[in-house]
Amino acid sequence: MIQRSWNRCYSFGFTPMDAVEDELLPDRQVLELLQENHALLCHVAAVFEKLTPSLRKSGQIALLVDRQGVVLHTRSDPDFDSQAKKLHLRVGANWHEKKKGTNAMGVALEEKMSVRIHGEQHFFVQNRFLTCAASPLFTPAGELAGAINISATRDQFHPFLSSLVQFIAESVQNRLLLEEVKHEHLITLKELEHTFNRLHTPLLTLDGDNRIIRANQAARRILGKDCVGKEFREKKGFVIESIVDHTRKIWRSVAVLTKDTARQPLHTFDRIAGSCPSLQSAKALAQKVAETDLSVLLLGETGTGKELFAQSIHSASLRARHPFIAVNCSAIPETIIESELFGYEGGAFTGAKAEGNIGKIEAAHQGTLFLDEIGDMSLRAQAALLRVLQEKVVTPVGSVKSKPVDVRIIAATNKDLREEIKANRFRADLYYRLKGIQITLPPLRKRSDVVELAEHLLGTMSGSAAITLSAEAQTKLRAYSWPGNVRELYSVLNQAVFLAEGNPIGPEHLQFETEEREEEHQQKVPSLPVLEKEAIEQSLRLARWNISKAARMLQISRNTLYRKMQEYKIFQP
Repeated sequence: MIQRSWNRCYSFGFTPMDAVEDELLPDRQVLELLQENHALLCHVAAVFEKLTPSLRKSGQIALLVDRQGVVLHTRSDPDFDSQAKKLHLRVGANWHEKKKGTNAMGVALEEKMSVRIHGEQHFFVQNRFLTCAASPLFTPAGELAGAINISATRDQFHPFLSSLVQFIAESVQNRLLLEEVKHEHLITLKELEHTFNRLHTPLLTLDGDNRIIRANQAARRILGKDCVGKEFREKKGFVIESIVDHTRKIWRSVAVLTKDTARQPLHTFDRIAGSCPSLQSAKALAQKVAETDLSVLLLGETGTGKELFAQSIHSASLRARHPFIAVNCSAIPETIIESELFGYEGGAFTGAKAEGNIGKIEAAHQGTLFLDEIGDMSLRAQAALLRVLQEKVVTPVGSVKSKPVDVRIIAATNKDLREEIKANRFRADLYYRLKGIQITLPPLRKRSDVVELAEHLLGTMSGSAAITLSAEAQTKLRAYSWPGNVRELYSVLNQAVFLAEGNPIGPEHLQFETEEREEEHQQKVPSLPVLEKEAIEQSLRLARWNISKAARMLQISRNTLYRKMQEYKIFQP
C-alpha cells in the first residue's frame, strides 16, 4: 500500500523535499461540511469523549476526516495541541494524498483499508517525525464516509494504537447501523399505523392478558376513544385469532369485528369435494361416526383438510348446537398450556385477571373440542389432558374445586403417533383414549380427482367461476406431487387466476415451488457438454497441446479428441 501511495505521489508531481500544503478551508465551507456530516460527527464525538482521559499526557491526537480528507473533529493531549496546529492536524485542514502525500488518513481513504504510516514511510520529509494509524469508516450502505486517525511523534506512538483506531471505527459504524435500523423501524411503524387506521374493518391487538394495546379508528368508534389499555371483554361479532412468537414466548391476539355480527358457520360434509375412492371412504366413515359420541383421531399430512373434517363431524352430530372449540396444540407455549386448557382462578399467578378465566375444555362443554397437531403436545400437557378424559372434570389453575365437563374429543396430527410412542414423545395411554375411530385422509398426490377438486376450488374463488383449465394445465396438475396438499392447490390456483386475467388457465400460469427450486438447481449445475468442453481444454493445457498425451489423460482415442475439438471449436492458441 505504501509503495502504491508513493507512486501516486510521484504521479502528482510531488518530490519528498517539497513544502507541504498548509491551506485551511474557509470557515463557511467548514460549517457546511460539519452540517453535512452531522450524524457522523455526533457518533464520533461520543466515542472520542471516552478517549479523553487516555489522551491526556499521551502526546497524541485523534481525528475524524471526511471522505475528501478534510479534518472535521479532533481530540488531543493539551500539551500536543499547539504542535498539532502547526502541522495542520486541525479542523479545516485537508490530509488527502493529493494535499499531504503519503499519510495514514490519505492512504486509508484511497485504499479503503486500515493502515499505519511510520516515520520515513511518509512521502514528505516534513512529516517524517510522525507516526499515524488510520481506519476507514463506511455507512450502513457500504459507502466510504471518512476515516478515523490517531497521530503522535514517532517516539510517543504505541503499536496498540493501530488496533484502537480499528476498534473506534467499528464502534462508530455500529452506531450508524443501529441508528439506521431504529429509523427504519420507526418508519415501518408509522407506515403500519397509517395503513391500520385507513382500514374500514375494526381491528384490535390484544396482549396475553386480553388488554387492548392497539386499536384502529374504526374499532375506537365502537369501543370508545380511550379503549387502549383497557381489558377487552368478548363482544358479539368479534372473531379472535391468536399469533404466537415461539422464540420469545410472546403472545398476541388480533380481534376483528366482522360486518355480519353472526359467527361464521362451520363447515359441513357437502363442502368436502372429490370423487376419489379413498376420500369418499374417509368421508363415509366420518359421516357414520358423527352420529355417535366416540372420540375421533384424524391422520393426514399438513393441508389435507383435517379441520374441515373435524368441523363437518361436529356439524353433523347431536352436539352441533353447542360450541366447537379448536386448539392448536403446537401454538400454545408449554408455560401456559394448563391455564389455556383448564382455565384459572383470579389471582392464581402474576398477571392473572382478577375474575379468572375459563379454559378451552370448559368452553367446549356439551360441544366438541378439536385438538389440532396433538402430536406436538408436551408430555406434561398430555398427562393433564389424559386426567380430564378419564375423570371428565377440570380443575382450574389455582383452584381446589373441580368442574364436570362433557366434551367430545376430535384430535388430529400429521405425525405417526406409534413412532412417537416408541421415541417416548407421546403417551400410549392417551393415544388409545383418543383413537376411538381413526380416519386417515389421503394426500393429494394419491388422489385420482385432482382436476375435479381444482375445478371445484376455482368455483369458490371470487370472480373465477367462469375460468376453465386448459388440457395442458390439467395434465400439469396431475403430474405434480403436491407436498402442500389441498392448501397448496388452492394457493397455486389463486395465483393462476390472477395471472390468467380472465382467460383459460394454461400450464404457464401454474407455478409450483418445487419447479422454482429445480430451475435454480439447473441454473447452478453446468450441462454435460459444458463440463466435457472444460475437461478437454484443461487436459490440452496440462499436456501443452500434445494431442496424444491429452487423449491418454482423457482415456479417449486421438481421432475422438480431434472430433471433439472440432465440435467445440477448440483451437490451439
